[in-house]
Amino acid sequence: MNTAIYNENKDTIDSFHIPRWDELPSIDLYMDQIVTYIDSALSPLFGMVGAAPITKSMVNNYVKARIVDAPVNKKYPRLSVAMIIVVYILKSCFATDEIGKLIRYGMGMGEDVSLTYDRFCEAIENGLRAVFSGEVHITNQCLPGRESKYLMDNFALSFASKFYIQKIFFRYDKED
Repeated sequence: MNTAIYNENKDTIDSFHIPRWDELPSIDLYMDQIVTYIDSALSPLFGMVGAAPITKSMVNNYVKARIVDAPVNKKYPRLSVAMIIVVYILKSCFATDEIGKLIRYGMGMGEDVSLTYDRFCEAIENGLRAVFSGEVHITNQCLPGRESKYLMDNFALSFASKFYIQKIFFRYDKED
């Protein structure tokens, strides 16, 4: 376990919070509002590794790839905001078609979309804490109503592991 990496990033990792469904804006947003909202929510973490902030072009690409629904009257509803957050997070680790499959799978589970989204957020946050602290452990549990928990946890750990590697690589790259 590399406690030095965890300790220097502990505050950012431990305080990182992806807005849950009920915290997302309840009104439809224009593109500029989405970009500003998502950047303010995710930049504390993504800024650690020098990741590019979300842009209008990125959002447009998610729409073109049919992962996110096209806006209605230039506005995006809460579901689209949630999907943009999911895609932006996973895009650093997975291909667009893989993300599309994950989203379709998650939405097809028959659960409330808000519950699936909140579980995704929780899995990402827990994955980051586990990887950075060196305490990675997931169990393939059979929980009623959460048959896909293991799959989601592994998606989250993939993201967290790549994020950790990027943090270490950028750290040593800057020292050269």
